[in-house]
Amino acid sequence: MEKESPILLKRLLDASVDGLFAFDRDCRIVAWNRAMQQISGLSAEEVLGKKADEIFPFLNETGGERCLSKALAGAESVSETHPYGPSGTGVFESRYAALLDEENNIFGGIAVVSDITARRQAENAANTAYRQLSFHVESSPLAVIEWDSDFRVSRWSESAERLFGWKAEEVIGKHVNQWQFVFADDVDAVALVTNRQREGVEVQGVQRNRNYTRDGSVLYCEWYNSVLRDDRGKLVSVLSLVLDVTARKEAEEERAALLIRERDARQHAEEADRLKDEFLATLSHELRTPLTSILGWASMIRNGEVEGASAAGAIETIERNARAQARLIDDLLDVSRIITGNLRLDLHPLNLAPIVEAAIDALRPTADVKGIQLRVETLSGDCLVKGDPNRLRQVIWNLLSNAIKFTQRGGLVTITLKCAAGGNARLTVADTGDGIAAEFLPYVFDRFRQAEGSISRKQGGLGLGLAVVRHLVELHGGSIRAESGGLGHGSLFTVDLPLAEERRDPARAEERRREVERRRSRRGSIRLDGVHVLLVEDDEDSRKLLDTMLKRYGARVTATKSAAEAFTAVAGDTPDLLISDIGMPDEDGYEFIRKLRALPPDKGGRTPAIALTGYASRKDRERALEAGYQQHIAKPIEQTDMIAAIAALIGRGD
Repeated sequence: MEKESPILLKRLLDASVDGLFAFDRDCRIVAWNRAMQQISGLSAEEVLGKKADEIFPFLNETGGERCLSKALAGAESVSETHPYGPSGTGVFESRYAALLDEENNIFGGIAVVSDITARRQAENAANTAYRQLSFHVESSPLAVIEWDSDFRVSRWSESAERLFGWKAEEVIGKHVNQWQFVFADDVDAVALVTNRQREGVEVQGVQRNRNYTRDGSVLYCEWYNSVLRDDRGKLVSVLSLVLDVTARKEAEEERAALLIRERDARQHAEEADRLKDEFLATLSHELRTPLTSILGWASMIRNGEVEGASAAGAIETIERNARAQARLIDDLLDVSRIITGNLRLDLHPLNLAPIVEAAIDALRPTADVKGIQLRVETLSGDCLVKGDPNRLRQVIWNLLSNAIKFTQRGGLVTITLKCAAGGNARLTVADTGDGIAAEFLPYVFDRFRQAEGSISRKQGGLGLGLAVVRHLVELHGGSIRAESGGLGHGSLFTVDLPLAEERRDPARAEERRREVERRRSRRGSIRLDGVHVLLVEDDEDSRKLLDTMLKRYGARVTATKSAAEAFTAVAGDTPDLLISDIGMPDEDGYEFIRKLRALPPDKGGRTPAIALTGYASRKDRERALEAGYQQHIAKPIEQTDMIAAIAALIGRGD
């Protein structure tokens, strides 16, 4: 058996897949197995008895001789990357240990050489893959956050730092609820998702919620979550890729808002189109209705079918309906001026009380006809505002006439004017009439809006009066509001106007009042005897009316139907006064007055001139005055106003 021991030992050594070699205390090779021969390419005969560093010079170069020395000293050591192969390639791991005799004395050492080339390549490949993955994770535009099994942060990428603002060291190890990270309204939704991940219900998913940044701003984020579990199904970690979708969300919200705006604009356009059609139908009705009375009564008078008192009533009806048409046209013109921004005021301090009183007096007959009581309460005697008297008269007249129109027979309209020093002048008009429905009240001052339909409505009008009133009040620096308890409960309109301080001498107030009365009394006694008036009007009916009107006051009238005819008349007989229409064929009134002004004074070049026209805007007036007219009067005309204007122009108004 003792003879077989060396053979058995050699076979055991040769059976090892690792290379084995032994060395004595002089580091000479004393054993060399088959695997070592395969690794090194050297046979046992070539190496036995030789020193290890002679066979493997790299031991001295790489410090491998220290491993041999440690083994001879009784210490174990490991050395890697020794190129034992014949070509110097491959990666090997060498383990060194001491050889002991029966008395535990060191008589040499042994080296176990393992080829770890494949393992090292796998490790390098794994390390390379890990480095690549880490690079991509850290360089990803998406924030990368990893949570452990307790949902504490275990990874916080640089992109997460850039997105949310917190450094990794500030959040690593923190639970999601330990800092203000999830938007308050989304906390419950996030908690539900984490619970589903913990229970294994959700392995992959997308969560959309809002998150805070370090500076407190809010981001809309999409979280792409992946859950990792071990072989027993236990949660290991959750990896989240976070995409900032704030810009996309804002674009979606803006797009949604745009769609809403487009829908609203479409609805408004449809509503405006409906209101336009309704307004045109109403306008047609409001213009044709008085025309029916005018044409009907005029035809009957012409045919001699109406005489005496009936004729007087017919004429009164014609006049009333003509004035109604004039008011409709004035409202349309005012709305046009409002829309184009051309409505202007002639502002100066004035007492509001007389204007209110005059409006009440003018409308009292209308109220009496309907049996409506007009009650005046606490009307201040002296209430100064800075305003345009004509426009304020229009405001008050519209409010009062509306109150009377919408109040049933036997009702009550109350007018109150209160003035507080340093405050506002407050005018209220209250009635016991039809009232205003709650749903219509916000639109009561809108143009072309009426509570009743254009066909089924009980009252007339274009729905423009209150819109004009509001604009006029606002131009005066005031405000107006409407109140109503609903249908059948009457309405209340309140106008507030800023007070103005009296700039004129109060001691002269009585003198001014007497002067106004004197001029009013003089107006009815004005005569135009001896005044030669040149009349230019292409419309035959208007020309005959004006000719008759002027002759009744004693004027000598030369009536012409065109600018050319009028120019010929001037050459033959220079007039004292010119009244000319503007809109005429061939040559309009502007061209005519310019040609007239180009004449010498003794040929009529300085003849006083009045523009009488249906073009009644402020721009039309300015254009007429610039062209050479001294006055501008809009059609339809009032006889007394026309005569007063002529008298003032030729010096007979005093």
